[in-house]
Amino acid sequence: MVPAAGSAELAGNPFTTRSERLPASLGVRLLRWWIPGGLCLIGTVLLVADGFDTFGASAFGGFAGAGLSVWLINFLWRMGVSGDDERELEGQDRVFLATRGRWPTTRERAHMKAHGHWPDEERTPPDGAN
Repeated sequence: MVPAAGSAELAGNPFTTRSERLPASLGVRLLRWWIPGGLCLIGTVLLVADGFDTFGASAFGGFAGAGLSVWLINFLWRMGVSGDDERELEGQDRVFLATRGRWPTTRERAHMKAHGHWPDEERTPPDGAN
């Protein structure tokens, strides 16, 4: 189970969409930023090229609406994935609370994120290791 990237620090911002689960490849960046921006730019160019007349205004509305909807769908999807990370982190905290009778501190959460176990847990070596 992989905890969220910086969830503890970013929990106060509802628009934060960082997560280790979200890919950041060229194709994803293209879909996330360049396609919506390109659609909005095409709409703006058509609006200006038509001299702000009816066709240009309609084209601008269509292309800008398409670009903004692609961007919004991507944003909402990223918010959903980051919410999954926050739920997993809270689930780990609740297990900690159930076994120890208190909520984990920030230092204990950072240790769990870095090492994959709580600081007071004994780690046994994997089978076959000395």
